[in-house]
Amino acid sequence: MYGSYISFCLHLILCANTRLFKWLYGPNGILPSHATLGIQDKRHFFDKFWENPTLLHLAPVFGLTVSYCMELFALTGILLSFLGLVYQKICNLFIFFTLWLLYLSLYKVGQTFLHFQWDIMLLESGFITIVVAPILFSEKRKTTPRDQLCFWLVKWLLFRLMFASGVVKLTSKCPTWWNLSALTVHYESQCIPAPLAWYLHQSPVWFHKLSVVATYVIEIALPFLFFAPFRKLRLFSCYGQMLLQVMIIASGNYNFFNLLTITFCFSLMDDRHLFGLQNNKKASAMENTVTGITLGLLIYFTVLWFGIDLGKEVPVHSEIQFSAKDFERALKLAVATSIAIGAISFFFTACTSLYDLVFRSRSSLFEYILNVIQYVTYFTVACFLFGISLVPYSTLDPATRTSLPVFLNRWHGQFDQFHLTSSYGLFRSMTGVNGRPEVILEGATELQGPYNEISFKYKPGQIERPCPFIVPYQPRLDWQMWFAALGTYHHNPWLVSLTYRILTNESDVINLLDSNIYNEFEEDWPPKYIKGSLYTYKYTSSSDHSVTDNSWKRTRVSDYLPIFSSEHEPLIKYLENQRILGQPDLTLTNTLLASFLDKVWVICSATEPHIFIWALLVSAFVVTRLS
Repeated sequence: MYGSYISFCLHLILCANTRLFKWLYGPNGILPSHATLGIQDKRHFFDKFWENPTLLHLAPVFGLTVSYCMELFALTGILLSFLGLVYQKICNLFIFFTLWLLYLSLYKVGQTFLHFQWDIMLLESGFITIVVAPILFSEKRKTTPRDQLCFWLVKWLLFRLMFASGVVKLTSKCPTWWNLSALTVHYESQCIPAPLAWYLHQSPVWFHKLSVVATYVIEIALPFLFFAPFRKLRLFSCYGQMLLQVMIIASGNYNFFNLLTITFCFSLMDDRHLFGLQNNKKASAMENTVTGITLGLLIYFTVLWFGIDLGKEVPVHSEIQFSAKDFERALKLAVATSIAIGAISFFFTACTSLYDLVFRSRSSLFEYILNVIQYVTYFTVACFLFGISLVPYSTLDPATRTSLPVFLNRWHGQFDQFHLTSSYGLFRSMTGVNGRPEVILEGATELQGPYNEISFKYKPGQIERPCPFIVPYQPRLDWQMWFAALGTYHHNPWLVSLTYRILTNESDVINLLDSNIYNEFEEDWPPKYIKGSLYTYKYTSSSDHSVTDNSWKRTRVSDYLPIFSSEHEPLIKYLENQRILGQPDLTLTNTLLASFLDKVWVICSATEPHIFIWALLVSAFVVTRLS
């Protein structure tokens, strides 16, 4: 079980590091990374590291610019992850500490493009993996008493993620979540829909509502079964989470996030179930009885609270039967209860592990003393991580937050820059109720036009082109274009920078656009003028799709971005004020290493990123099987 968890973590770290940093963060990229690092700061390395923990402060030591150093760290992360997959003997605490530190270093200068919940979640789970991983790999290594205690932290992380994701949908007071119509909007309004999303969108409204009810049950109710004393209940809750994540993977391009969540579900399994091992021990009558009663109560209260019945006009009718105040009162009790359950479960696991160490250990005296030292050390670390995790988790209920011990808030604040723990809550409110907003950039050689659309690789653009399936890769630029459409360009200086880089025909940034961009503009590239328009996109109906074969239809709403040119003085001054232009970079002295990195990334970028990731994963699988 522990080996499977560690192996999957390596898969996901590999996926997370596979992105093209130079095109986003290079000196001519959209958001140059050197501008955020304070390279003129002459303080000692450790002083700078504690304030902003990134190894990129050491870029001058490597003789590289900041962006080249980011590429070096990403490449190192990919290589270590790949080697760990094909050669498990290197999978130890030190390797995972290196991987965590490298990703933290990249995250700290990643700015808008790297600040997603799953990036923070990967950092937290990465640090937990350091605790879970063996100090040194050994083929003869047996499960030690501290393993179960450390692995409990993964279960607690999964609980916080899922429970908070369910709760925030209702605390946001978003009308679509409260009237159960969210999924009638979700499939077309999500960042980059997968091809299957169009077909799911055509489902009847009653089915969408019932799916929302299932989402609430899986995210809010089932996580409490993670801590159930009976194996069948834990496995039931485990497969409920996996089912939800698989459906999200199939319908939306959410990179490695759902795969990471599925990886957490290993904490709910045991070796007997995971590997199909034979065991003569059967479930007791009490376990079967309690499991049946629990599932019966779950069905009963689901029907009661969501008013599920067989309708006359629709096959199944559902409607929330509780008010916002009812939910607030229940949430206050649920948060406090979940912390109590978590604490009891943690200390029960700790006591069980201690009992195994004291009374069931058959090791030599030296191994026994070593196990005792390990147990005390890891118990202290686990207590610390559990304690500080209560601070962000308790934000779900302000009353619970204020009742936490002061020292927990202090500890959390002192280590917050390392992102050892965080608050979560996905799909808080539903956007695009009246159609998904989409920013379309248009370029022309003359001020008066005509203007041609500038296409991106993955996001919705031309209506005849459906979005591809690209899991587990996340195209950071295309994702941010979705967020930009929800606001204005004044709040997205990176979008203004993107416009300027296109106008100046920066090849690094052009590589982020659709590969057919030159053919579409022919001799009119690069454009001398660029503007942005706001459109509303909607999925076509089945009848329209059968005629036009288009997945999308769109309506122009308004201007979004004023007309810019590369010689527009206010544009240049704005980018200088945003520290995107005119910031000094480090001097590149290690040209040999820089040239090597350039050649490596040219090879990596020769294929689509998601294909490159899958090629690495398949190669690792084949090598492992052959060896």
